[in-house]
Amino acid sequence: MFDIAELAAIEQEIAQVIASIPQEKNIYASFKKHKLSTIGSMPANTQKMVAFLNSPEFLSVIEVITGIENLHGDPDLQGGGIHVIGRGGFLKLHTDFNWHKKLGLHRRLNLLIYLNSEWMENWGGAIELWNSNATEKMAAYFPHLGEALIFETTDNSYHGHPEPLACPEGRNRKSIAMYYYTKTRPDSDIIIGKSEMTNYKERPGETFVTDKLRRARHAVQLRVKKNFFSIKRFFYK
Repeated sequence: MFDIAELAAIEQEIAQVIASIPQEKNIYASFKKHKLSTIGSMPANTQKMVAFLNSPEFLSVIEVITGIENLHGDPDLQGGGIHVIGRGGFLKLHTDFNWHKKLGLHRRLNLLIYLNSEWMENWGGAIELWNSNATEKMAAYFPHLGEALIFETTDNSYHGHPEPLACPEGRNRKSIAMYYYTKTRPDSDIIIGKSEMTNYKERPGETFVTDKLRRARHAVQLRVKKNFFSIKRFFYK
């Protein structure tokens, strides 16, 4: 779908500005993650690529591939844009926020474009896709330069790269993340109602042992949302 030389140029310019990309707060399920969602602060070639990925021309391609019609891009790149994770970093299994409050739209698709030339698979970093109750890993894909992954985002589309990266110091797992939206979505996709939360999930045999207060607060918030949505669906079905 993309010109490999163009992606290689984007990889190089992102590598040159990694030190200026803000790092998110480390929590129990996300470590050493840097994110830049402000298009105007991105290097020139990356800006052009992101603009193309949000264009009507590209949206029409994604609609044909996925069968999901009337897709909308996000000019603010909420949660998306440039993602970079360094040695020791990880992103545990999770489902993403499903509602963009500012746009008033449902999140339907993730597009992840990987920017890692000469990536060694013994460094880890493969994105894992798990089944709907996060009990079994169904697929895994390494983040090689030019590889792209598109998948539907629902309240049980669990994914992540949960093992700490073993890449050398100075090497980073780099990607561009784009999210696409629609005005409505199938009821079968919805478990917790409109949510702006990321829902992190432990794998079988895994326990989140750090940041216990934050984890407990997230768990309570999620349970309240699920219960409220179940009650609402019961009375308004």
